[in-house]
Amino acid sequence: MARAMRVAYDKVPVKNLGDVWFAVGPRGIWRVDVGCTEMDFVEQLIHSGVTVVKDRRATAETRRSLTEFFAGDRSSFQLKLDWSRVDGFTRKALQVAARIPHGQTMSYGEIAARAGCPGAARAAGTAMSKNPFPIFVPCHRVIKSDGSLGGYGGNPQHKRFLLKREGLDPEHLSVGAGSRHRSR
Repeated sequence: MARAMRVAYDKVPVKNLGDVWFAVGPRGIWRVDVGCTEMDFVEQLIHSGVTVVKDRRATAETRRSLTEFFAGDRSSFQLKLDWSRVDGFTRKALQVAARIPHGQTMSYGEIAARAGCPGAARAAGTAMSKNPFPIFVPCHRVIKSDGSLGGYGGNPQHKRFLLKREGLDPEHLSVGAGSRHRSR
C-alpha cells in the first residue's frame, strides 16, 4: 500500500479577508483556501487523501511570502506550485491566469483564448472556480468581458478586497489584453 503524501499546513490572518489557509507538500504549494475554518481546511486536505500535519517550519517560506504580499511588500511570488492534481483545460487556463501581472486584469474570454480555446469563457470561469492556489494563481484578476467582477469562490467581497489591495477599483474595471486600472 502506498504511503499518503504528507502536507504541512498553516495560515496567515488577513484583516478584512479572514484566514488564508495553505498546505505545502514535497512538490510545492498544494492547496490554498481563503476565509474558511481550520477544521474545514483540514477536512478538505484529509478528504484528498494526504497526511496532514501542522508544521510552521515547513510552511515558513509560504507564510512569509503571503505576509509580505498582504503587507504590500510583495506583488508576485516565486514559490513552486504542485500542479499534479490539475490537468487539461483547467490547468492551461490557470497557468494563463498565473501570468496576469499585479494590478492588471484579463477577461474570462481572454483566458480561454490564450489557453487555446477561443469562445470558451464559461469553461475558463469553471477553471478559475477550481483553482487550488488562489492568490498565488490570481484568479481574482479575471473579470467578465463587460468589466463586472464575475465569481470568486462564492464570496465576491474577497475578490473586491484583493483587487482594491492591488490598487484597482472593482466598480470601474475594463477589459483588454492585460488591462491596467488604478483606483480613481
